[in-house]
Amino acid sequence: MAVPTADKLREYLGDSYKESDEELITLYVETHRFYRKLKKEISKQDLMYEYTNKAGATNLTKNPLVVELAKTVQTLNNLLKSLGLTPAQRKKVVDGDDDSDFDNF
Repeated sequence: MAVPTADKLREYLGDSYKESDEELITLYVETHRFYRKLKKEISKQDLMYEYTNKAGATNLTKNPLVVELAKTVQTLNNLLKSLGLTPAQRKKVVDGDDDSDFDNF
């Protein structure tokens, strides 16, 4: 997996880049760093483990880091949406630039 950098994100934004995007770019890079740490830590542990509650009952429960990983992925996706860099948004731009009437034919 390629590690995102601020320069790479600015490159992806191209002509749509604005100086006001810098805060979102910084947040994305920092959040992605956190995501990679979480993923590395989870790979060393089980996804489910036994937990004994106060009543003495033992149950399988999700590793709490898995929940945090899912939240972090959602945050990364939201940051990409804010920057206009999700695949769906890029497709709209590409499809929207097609001035031909071929699809209407």
